Amino acid sequence: MRARSTWQRFSLGTKEAIETALYTSGMPEETLALYSRWWQLETYLRSLIYVELRSVHGVDWTNHIGQGATTRREKDESRSYMATADWEDPLSYLDVGKLFPLLEANWDLVGPSLMDKVTLLARTPELLAIRHRLGHLRRPHRDDLGRLEQTLRDLEKGAFTAYASYNRELRAPNQLNDPVVAAWVREEHSTAKRLLLHAERQYNVAFQLSYTVRPFASAPEEHAPISGSRGLLWKATFHLRGQEVQPSSLWRENYLDGNVRQLLVHMLLDPGTVSFTFPAVDDADRVADAIGEAFDAVLLNVRPRRGATERELSESRMRSIHLDPRIQRDSGWSIVDDTTVPISIFGA
Repeated sequence: MRARSTWQRFSLGTKEAIETALYTSGMPEETLALYSRWWQLETYLRSLIYVELRSVHGVDWTNHIGQGATTRREKDESRSYMATADWEDPLSYLDVGKLFPLLEANWDLVGPSLMDKVTLLARTPELLAIRHRLGHLRRPHRDDLGRLEQTLRDLEKGAFTAYASYNRELRAPNQLNDPVVAAWVREEHSTAKRLLLHAERQYNVAFQLSYTVRPFASAPEEHAPISGSRGLLWKATFHLRGQEVQPSSLWRENYLDGNVRQLLVHMLLDPGTVSFTFPAVDDADRVADAIGEAFDAVLLNVRPRRGATERELSESRMRSIHLDPRIQRDSGWSIVDDTTVPISIFGA
């Protein structure tokens, strides 16, 4: 049976709103296309600076994005009845006019995942002009879409680098003198002793600890610890072996209320695994505890996988869009690796 188009998946209310805006309110169709492309650009830039700042500053990362974003978020608390999934993301409150200076100030971190610095900085005024037209409901220039799509094409290589490195897993030597390795590879953590074999035997869930290296960083030298290293991320992966977890249920699990939510970079989901990434620069004992808390949460939420129709899968993806942005499913951060070539990240 032929897969439904994106338009067919939209709710009736969404379709009516778009059609009304296009045909009775005078909104140019190019504006829809332009907004969609801008969404791709800005969300990539925000997610990139988030990952890199987390990998360098750990739990203190919000101290490096400026006070304005935090202040806006605090003001939004008075309207909690209108809260969206992005409410807990301070970067979503950062004005776009401050986003590009933030990228420039952290170019040593983000540069490998962007494009030529001189070119991007020269293009920034044009990009911001397009953004302001969208924000103030001005009709687009006929070349705006082309300019934006060219920028996305220029970012393809960098975006692939950012995503593929995030999923390029390295294994730490068993005898490495590192607290997290001791806890979860040599099984010295109390939760590791309690759950590793139990999970295999009773739940058919296998655990794997790995680490990844951000493009601006270098892998640790032989015998050097991973914990405490800037630009490195721990990745705790649970192989579900024909089972599944529901993202929303797992995210609400009380076990995640301890160290996990404070230290977590992303919770990554695909049909066969769920993974949690943590900055190696954060306190190693807290990271080890967070892995144990995540382990308990996964086992409490794992269930036999049932067959799903194409429509159910589509609706599940649409629901995932409304979850906390740290939950990554069907995104570059969760699916792109060195083997997913050829690929166009932005399709521009």
